[in-house]
Amino acid sequence: MHPLREAMLDQMRLRGHAPRTQASYVHAVSLLSRYYRRSPDRLSPADLQNWILYLVKERQLSAATCRLYLNAIRFFYLQVLKWPSCQLELTMTKRPHRIPYLLSPSEVRRIIEHAEI
Repeated sequence: MHPLREAMLDQMRLRGHAPRTQASYVHAVSLLSRYYRRSPDRLSPADLQNWILYLVKERQLSAATCRLYLNAIRFFYLQVLKWPSCQLELTMTKRPHRIPYLLSPSEVRRIIEHAEI
């Protein structure tokens, strides 16, 4: 296993990250590395921001997926590589919440009247 991957997993284990979170974060850093075809410790903050932009514009990933990747990248650079900061921009609108269908008072009354006790 690559030393950076092992260091990242160790940091996540120390912080009690769930196995699924660990797998997702490692996957995100792996995608970043494959995108640039070089080790993630050799990338600049501008490279990171450009990758996030690529995910949003070209891959058209959901806001939740982009946030997951962003959090994984921040974790890697702040906790594993010990960068002093990792300021990345991600501004995406959330999906609109659908308001659930609610029963009217008369519908509720009819249900109660027909309920067997």
